[in-house]
Amino acid sequence: MKQYNIVAPICSVREVEPVLKAGAGEVYFGIMPENWIKKYGNADFISRRQNEKAHLSTYNDLSEIVRIASDYGCESTLALNARYSENQMPYIYEILNEWEARGGHSVIAADMELLLWLDGKGSRLRRQLSVMTGIFNKHSVGFFKQFDISRVVLPREMAMEEIREFMKYTNREVDYEIIVMFQKCEFIDSFCRFYHSVAEEHGCQMTFLCGNMKMNHLNNNDLLTPFCAACKLHALRETGITNFKIAGRAYPAELIIKSIGFIKQTLDNYFPSYVDIQNNYKSIFGRSCRIKNCYYR
Repeated sequence: MKQYNIVAPICSVREVEPVLKAGAGEVYFGIMPENWIKKYGNADFISRRQNEKAHLSTYNDLSEIVRIASDYGCESTLALNARYSENQMPYIYEILNEWEARGGHSVIAADMELLLWLDGKGSRLRRQLSVMTGIFNKHSVGFFKQFDISRVVLPREMAMEEIREFMKYTNREVDYEIIVMFQKCEFIDSFCRFYHSVAEEHGCQMTFLCGNMKMNHLNNNDLLTPFCAACKLHALRETGITNFKIAGRAYPAELIIKSIGFIKQTLDNYFPSYVDIQNNYKSIFGRSCRIKNCYYR
C-alpha cells in the first residue's frame, strides 16, 4: 500500500520544524501581505481564514518555509483558496510569482481565474483543488484535469459509502486528500459565503432570526473535543486516499502537533480497534470523543 502523507497547518516559520518532526510530510499556510491589508483589511477574503494570526506576513517567510521543508524532504503548500474579484487578482498574482520564485512546491486553489493564469504562464507550481471547489464526482475531476491539477481535496460532507463509490470510478492520475481533524461544519464548504473569524465567532455561529424565532445553528469550536476521522482512516486508505489533512489554521501549535501524533499512531497501527483509538484519543486530548464530532459517518 502506498505510504500516507499527513498535511498540517502552520501560521509562522517557527512552527514548521516542530510540525515536521511530529510526523507531517507537508505543511500548508496562508499569507496576508501588508499591501493586501491596507487595501482589503484582515478579513477572510484571501484564504478563508481571518486576521494576521492565521497567516504569514512577509515574502521572506516563504523562503524560510521552503528551506526548512526541503531540508526535511517535505512539501510546502500555499493556500489561496478563496474566490477573488478582478481588482484583487493582481495582488494574488504577485503572491504567486513570489511563491514560485522562492521555490514553493504547490498551491491550494479554488478560483478558476487563478487556475487559468497558472496554466497560461506555464507555472511549475503543483495545483491542488481546494475543498472549497466542491468536487463530488468523477466528472468534476475530469473537467479540472485540463488545468494540470495534481491533487483534489474531497468534501468533508461525504459519507463513507460515497467516498468509496467516488474513488472506485475516478481518475487515478490525480492524488486525493481528505480532511481528518478539526472544524467539521454542517454546511458545505464550497457553497459557504459566511465570514470566518479566528478571534470571534464565525458568521454561521452567530444568533439570527428565523421568522420570530432566535436561532443559533451551530458551534463548531472543537479545541477541547476535536472533530476527527481516526476510526475511518484505514477504510479511507483502502479506497486509495493517501493524503490526510489536519484543518485548523491558527489553532495552537501544540494542539496541531498532538493531532499529528494521534493520526500517525492510528495510521501506523494497521489493525486498531475502535476502543483502542477512542482510548488513545482520550489520553491525548483529555476528553472522550463524541459521535457528533465524527467525520464521514
